[in-house]
Amino acid sequence: MYILCLIVVFLLIREIYLTITTFQNISHQNEAAWYPLSALPELLAVLLFAVPGLVPDKRDLVAHAHGRGKDPESTELA
Repeated sequence: MYILCLIVVFLLIREIYLTITTFQNISHQNEAAWYPLSALPELLAVLLFAVPGLVPDKRDLVAHAHGRGKDPESTELA
């Protein structure tokens, strides 16, 4: 759960920065601000999605859809 919250925070930072630069006509070419406020949060969010057990396997989703899956209330990761 905490990992998903971190992903949301990183993506919010990125979107806020891009919204501010768009509405205030600030150039996106400023690398000193663009890398830490746009590129880095997006990269960290993508890397956090690679945490094992965060995204269920396709076979688990299919098994759950057919009623053969694990208990949906379970907090077990894998």
